[in-house]
Amino acid sequence: MLPFENATPTSGRWPVLATAAQMAQAQTLAGWITLLAEDRGLDERGVAAATGLDLEDARAILDGVVLMIPLPVLDRALRRLEGRPH
Repeated sequence: MLPFENATPTSGRWPVLATAAQMAQAQTLAGWITLLAEDRGLDERGVAAATGLDLEDARAILDGVVLMIPLPVLDRALRRLEGRPH
């Protein structure tokens, strides 16, 4: 994890992913979460309940808008959805 990923920006804006590789990782994790959610018949509320995410983040993941969601959050959500230790 990079030092700035947990930092709160002074401008009040949300932290964004810094590199194309991080963006690809975020999209891949979100894709797996979406795939598992569709397989299990989960909507955004079901995904939020199963992963511990708030409803807004679950909705963003299912819509494929993951630029503002840190990689560790996506990783934990996928692990919870798969039933793996986190």
